[in-house]
Amino acid sequence: MSRSHSAPPAYGNKSTADIEAELRSHFAVQHHKFTFEGLLGRGAFGLTFCLVEKLSQNRTRRLVVKRSLKPRGEDDLRNEIEWLKTLRGAEHVVGILASRDEPHPTTFFRRDRKRLLRRRSALEESLEGFTGPIVVIEYLENGDLARLYKRLVNRDQLLPNRVIWSFFLCLTRACVALAYPPNGGEDGPDQLETIPGDDTQPSKIEHADLSAANIMIGNAGGGFPEHDLVPPLKFIDFGRTREGFKGVPDNVRAVIRIMVNLIARQQVRISAWITEYQGFETRATEFLHHGNGAKYPTLDDDIRDFLARCLAYEESDRMSLRDMLRIAENAVQTKTAAVFPGDRGETDEAIRDLIQEFIYNADADI
Repeated sequence: MSRSHSAPPAYGNKSTADIEAELRSHFAVQHHKFTFEGLLGRGAFGLTFCLVEKLSQNRTRRLVVKRSLKPRGEDDLRNEIEWLKTLRGAEHVVGILASRDEPHPTTFFRRDRKRLLRRRSALEESLEGFTGPIVVIEYLENGDLARLYKRLVNRDQLLPNRVIWSFFLCLTRACVALAYPPNGGEDGPDQLETIPGDDTQPSKIEHADLSAANIMIGNAGGGFPEHDLVPPLKFIDFGRTREGFKGVPDNVRAVIRIMVNLIARQQVRISAWITEYQGFETRATEFLHHGNGAKYPTLDDDIRDFLARCLAYEESDRMSLRDMLRIAENAVQTKTAAVFPGDRGETDEAIRDLIQEFIYNADADI
């Protein structure tokens, strides 16, 4: 009897080595389809591993397999699986490719019955035999914003305005995905997130764990013109995601704070200095000309204004998600290198070189 027809040990408290050994053994008997590479990362209750899928015509693709480390982490992983399904089809959310959650080892009868009830992908079938939640998601090879932040700090490198605008657009679109979940089909293509033109009210979905480490960097291109030059950013790690009290304001506040630190290349205490700006109070003093704005001589004044309005002290003065999307989308489309004639760092060539050095080719320990 092949290994795929035998059940793994009962799922429970295991070490990292136990889980890696289980995965390696499971995929070893499917060597004609997969190559298991090993551990990628470790969170509080979960582990991620790299798996290479062998496709037709000698093509391959890397995948991420996520497994709970402890029983108390199973609920987080189940929660993540459900939210990833809800958000499926959003370009700026990591894509779910397959999942499984069997409370008990699967018998031959149950497997055959499930095959009759619904068509299953080869990737889904490859997960048969696991007990407890397991998910396969897209592999994003270029690290997270936390790693990029460290590189910028170590090299004392300011981000070009066009990259900042592109990142703002990505993160705004990701917030739109949570506000208006696409609920895309399993085989459907990803779409750019947009706000409905009708009176549809936004959800109150809160990521609830947004940090620079939970925003990954993809690859430029992908069929969307806004990513021809600058790679997309994608939300990951939805284990703590929930229907909250506010939703949009909480998600926006989190991504703006992440961008503040990325632009400044330091941890900015935005609550420490509130100042007046164009008739309202804001926490964006670090970037305003009457604050610490001189530290950022090349920063686009429209970015300063964007930050000031997103970080307005009173919620009623803050920019709406719709306005954030409109302004960031327009900036990415219209702010070409010609808009910054005195800054060589804003040319397409300079931006490609920066992305190559700080994202694609940089060592992990920079």
